[in-house]
Amino acid sequence: MSPLTVSVPAGIARAGVIVLHEVWGLSAPVTALVVRLADCGCITAAPHLYHRIADPVVTDGKFTQARRYHDTLTTEGLTFDIESALAWIRAQGAQKVAVIGFSMGGTLALWAAATLHIDAAVTCYGASLTSPRWPGILSGIDATGVLKAPWLGIYAGKDTGTPARDLQQMREILTHTTTQSSVVVYPEVRHGFALDPDLPRHAADETADAFARTSLFLKTHLRET
Repeated sequence: MSPLTVSVPAGIARAGVIVLHEVWGLSAPVTALVVRLADCGCITAAPHLYHRIADPVVTDGKFTQARRYHDTLTTEGLTFDIESALAWIRAQGAQKVAVIGFSMGGTLALWAAATLHIDAAVTCYGASLTSPRWPGILSGIDATGVLKAPWLGIYAGKDTGTPARDLQQMREILTHTTTQSSVVVYPEVRHGFALDPDLPRHAADETADAFARTSLFLKTHLRET
């Protein structure tokens, strides 16, 4: 079992959410989201994707350092960590489980919706749309074409890592899929606008709308049938 940061709601919960962190590691904003999702009634777990290298967290925004950690990740390790979180959540009684990821984690959330046995996924500004981020991990466009679960993609219009032409291609692919999936773009915001309210790039209005859409999406696809 991989290390997890978890939170369990009061009472009986039938749905769960896996939170996949950014390139910075399992930071304070990720931990806060885990608690927030549990307060909304979901059994929630965030796998520590960097646990094989002493579980670092980059707090000074130095991407060069974070990239070193990012580059140690493998398809085998990522699969094991996400499936460990999935197994733990299901062991707590969740009948349906979604994945939500931010930036690096958003890339993985889309890949999970195409390859793993989950019930829904939400990507917040995950890049690598045209080429794999790691060997063995589908690009965003390729993953969109083979989705197994409903997926909601939330993107920033001023994010150079997710060009408008690539997002439009994903939208066109989604018109031919059987999953209830969609792409939402906020034109005036930058990459990383939603998770950390202390960052200058944070956009309060777009974040509120994105989380409202996410909440409705999760309620729709995680409710018991």
